[in-house]
Amino acid sequence: MRIPNSPLKRRAALAALLAIASTSLVGCSDPGATTCDEYAALSYSERQKTEKALLEAHNLETRNLDNMLGLSEALSKYCGVYSFKGNDKARSNGSATLEKAVNWSSKKW
Repeated sequence: MRIPNSPLKRRAALAALLAIASTSLVGCSDPGATTCDEYAALSYSERQKTEKALLEAHNLETRNLDNMLGLSEALSKYCGVYSFKGNDKARSNGSATLEKAVNWSSKKW
């Protein structure tokens, strides 16, 4: 791709490239590949987003309270994460992925 000479055209080209790059990165996200240490470092709201993405990835209902609470409890026990704030590391299974935390063949909690 040839970069235009004018500053305005350069900015437009850069904006277009960034838009394409950001949309392609969104599809690469795999919540199940998140490790317990990474999960522990997340804020409470980011953990909730990760949990919702895990449920969606396994075609489980995200508005079902049993699913949300059951998954949250299972991840807390598996990773040893019990606080609402981010931690440096998980208390257990630090390098293990969240995918291994539960039996995903179950359709309900």
